[in-house]
Amino acid sequence: MNIWQFGFVVRFCVSALVVAFLLAYSAHHELGLSRAGIREVALFAAALIGALLTMDFFGGKSRKRK
Repeated sequence: MNIWQFGFVVRFCVSALVVAFLLAYSAHHELGLSRAGIREVALFAAALIGALLTMDFFGGKSRKRK
């Protein structure tokens, strides 16, 4: 991994962190959701996304190519 790829990964992670913070802040202060409720939904969404990515990654390997 060269320095440009590493910089891209760092910028991507920082951007994702900022977006997650802004969504949580607005859901808590603007919509009135509790922090525990936000945390539960975020954990469920992360587990769902992880499961879908895992199925896509391993499902593509088992299919026969023509």
